[in-house]
Amino acid sequence: MVNYFSRHKRIILASLFIMLVIVINSLCNYLLIQPGLSRTMFYEAKKQDYQCMVLGASHGSYGIDPVTLEEETGLQVMNMCMGGEYMYDSYYILKYALAKKKSDLKMVILDIDYQYFMNQHDESILFNTVYNAYPKSLLKLDYFADKMLREEYRGTFLKWTNYWQCYNKIGRTIKKKTSKEYRRYSSSVVDMNKNDEYKGRGFVYRKRTEAKSTTSCLDWEDEKLDRDQEEYIRKIVKLCKKYNISIVFTTVIQDPQTVKEKSVSFQKADNYIRGLAEELDVEYYNFNGLKYEFFERDTNDFYDREGHMYGDTAVRFTKIYGQVINESFNGGIRNDYFESDLKALYGEV
Repeated sequence: MVNYFSRHKRIILASLFIMLVIVINSLCNYLLIQPGLSRTMFYEAKKQDYQCMVLGASHGSYGIDPVTLEEETGLQVMNMCMGGEYMYDSYYILKYALAKKKSDLKMVILDIDYQYFMNQHDESILFNTVYNAYPKSLLKLDYFADKMLREEYRGTFLKWTNYWQCYNKIGRTIKKKTSKEYRRYSSSVVDMNKNDEYKGRGFVYRKRTEAKSTTSCLDWEDEKLDRDQEEYIRKIVKLCKKYNISIVFTTVIQDPQTVKEKSVSFQKADNYIRGLAEELDVEYYNFNGLKYEFFERDTNDFYDREGHMYGDTAVRFTKIYGQVINESFNGGIRNDYFESDLKALYGEV
């Protein structure tokens, strides 16, 4: 035994070191990582019935109410919009849904926030949020190769490093992770903004008690255009057509004051997305062009200058949003809902 150890000392010590690192890393993940809403949403996407899935980023999670959308379209809805959801993420969320609900899925709504084309990757907690919450499967290996290997992959192995500041919550975290609510994937274990309420099926309702933030939109800059996002939009459309799933592109409505001030950027983004939609033979509805006669709004209907909606605004907006989408798939829209020239709609700055 002594001779065996002597001959293989380096290999044994290296193996023990690797095992120790794995144990410590797993322990840190358990003690520091906070339960997130994405975990609950993936569980809902697996267990609940739906025929329509909405993909997109945080504008969709705060702006699209699945219950109201169901009323307008007649289809059960799962809203899988999440903050930090790039088109790579949307593609793999759709693949996950197809693996679980392929025979049920009839419609995909891809909501597009042009800021995600401006190559402003937050290579930390936000950029990895969707990937880290993605359920373990063979699909996740492809997902890792497609997204994480070309970006900041270290955060996927050392996830706790994004939560190091939560060391003072370790007791609460253990209590949560050993609770029935956590095992049942309840959103009640998620630390949310005190003005937010999770309504289920991906919809976050923000109360008007939240003061308005000054955070605004990025400008559209051609030299910063991230073509990878376009590549994955093409893959999403191809996947939908392969399984005879109807697909539509949208951009949810944003703070009118911001659209007015950044009308040049919004118009450039509209031209780019609309050109891509026409090439792919997909309808695109930019709700920033929605005429005021169909949806009254002002800057006070949004809790930041970027354009995230308060909950009551979202419920009201989703009604006209669902109406347009329903008409689009049932003979074509029947009203002149949109103004193509944003400056004409919002006026000059």
